Amino acid sequence: MHQQADADSLRQIETLNLSYLLLVQRLMREHEAEALFRLGLGREVGRLLASLTPTQLVALARSSVMLYRFRLDDSLLVAALTEAEPPHALQGMHAAIVMASRRD
Repeated sequence: MHQQADADSLRQIETLNLSYLLLVQRLMREHEAEALFRLGLGREVGRLLASLTPTQLVALARSSVMLYRFRLDDSLLVAALTEAEPPHALQGMHAAIVMASRRD
């Protein structure tokens, strides 16, 4: 039973990794600067991921390590994205500013 749960977890990680890598490649093709900002990637890493072949993507996705991380580790960002008041025009901009200031 435990082995089945581990196998399921690994398959889910692989699926998430592949989805993430495909998203990176699509966004990088559409608009590099915006993709780097939205994904929180450096230019070198973004370009490297964008250049991977399908075979390389699948191999990387099969890693047992999550390839991305959530950037919701900041209470200001979470508050900006979940305010109880109706959203206003600057809410998205505020969230983007908070995310940009926390970039690694």
